[in-house]
Amino acid sequence: MAKGTLRSALAPFSIAAFRSVWAAALAGNSGRFAVILVAGWEAFRQGQHSAVWPSMVSFLILVPTMVLGLPSGGIADRVNRAKQAATGQGVAALATAGAAVCIFTHVASLDTTLAAAGLVGVANSIQGPAWQALVPSIVGRDQLVSAALSTRIAQQGSELVGPAIGTAVLTTVGPGWTFVTCAVFYAIGASLLIGLRAHVRPNPRAAATKIWHEVKAGMSYMRATSPLGLLFVWVTCHCSLTMATFGILPTIATVNFGGAAGAYGLLLTAFGAGSILGPLIMMGLSGRAETGTTLWVTGVLSGAPLIVVGVTHTEWLAVAMECLAGIGQAVFMAMIYAVVQTCALDSLRGRVASIQLTSTTGAMGLASIGWGALVGLTSAGLVLAVPGALFVAICLLLTGTMPGLNRAAGRQAASLSQPSPVAQATLVPAD
Repeated sequence: MAKGTLRSALAPFSIAAFRSVWAAALAGNSGRFAVILVAGWEAFRQGQHSAVWPSMVSFLILVPTMVLGLPSGGIADRVNRAKQAATGQGVAALATAGAAVCIFTHVASLDTTLAAAGLVGVANSIQGPAWQALVPSIVGRDQLVSAALSTRIAQQGSELVGPAIGTAVLTTVGPGWTFVTCAVFYAIGASLLIGLRAHVRPNPRAAATKIWHEVKAGMSYMRATSPLGLLFVWVTCHCSLTMATFGILPTIATVNFGGAAGAYGLLLTAFGAGSILGPLIMMGLSGRAETGTTLWVTGVLSGAPLIVVGVTHTEWLAVAMECLAGIGQAVFMAMIYAVVQTCALDSLRGRVASIQLTSTTGAMGLASIGWGALVGLTSAGLVLAVPGALFVAICLLLTGTMPGLNRAAGRQAASLSQPSPVAQATLVPAD
């Protein structure tokens, strides 16, 4: 990487507040993926080795955003976003600490495991929109793509840190201490975010409007702003077809590779390693790749490796494919986030983020429970491979739209300071 390119890619880290946001994202998301690991494995064990229960864990972590995400986004545009994000992390810390207490006092059951997962899901719905809206207000629009890729390293790189540490704790001292580890991750994230409260200010005039009026304004903005419609449909398909399969991995590890917690953790860790590598590659390109083309390539790379993971019985090949899937999914989601947040006014970012999170996490949650249920009817490998193939087919069908998407993204980048007519007409003025 050239010196100038490296300086440009790392420019957001010159801002102290961004460094705190980045570290909070690494800590909080490491906690989340450690929860997916330990709660998924405990539910698999407590539920008599049925793939339905690990999928239910993913469902409960994701689906509360469908209900709470939209009002949470409206609240994020009227309160201190750092405080709201820290509150969500604190709730997750309490939930995982409670799960640990249940194990240590020998009252843990499938019900307590699922309850902890549901509370973590509620915490995610509180902090998600506030956290996403916080980043652009700290780094500014000029550095948003670099910040998005950097924070994606923290977000999905936590899929390496969380499962790697979680697997080590789970296989040595057991699930109770693994839940304690999750609580520590979340507590670190909450402390870093609450320290940013002086760097952000709420919009005092927004409190005079009703939450649902603000949500409607966000939806109107999305409908009027190209290429958001295409991106939201595409990312929803991506999340439901390529990112809703974590609940199947315990069965894949057991059936395809004859393994237990170690094999399962290795697959998650490989995915996390790819999630670090992908954004690093894009940061090296430093904006030279066009948006639409990047999304298409990484979309294909998100789905195609899952086909191989589903059908192979060679563990090293599955690990390599999970790494490739991590590369594709991390870059795809980072670019979606950067384009969406670039298109939004600061006074609207919480709502835009909440609409995206509601559609994507809701799709992931519903798809996750559906794929898990299908494992009872057919092989887990087939259930993993078919959604991956379907998403690759969707990307191929969208090939012809890429030139238009590249042009639309370029127009948005050239007119960052020009809000849409809908935004000008319907939004409360920014503070």
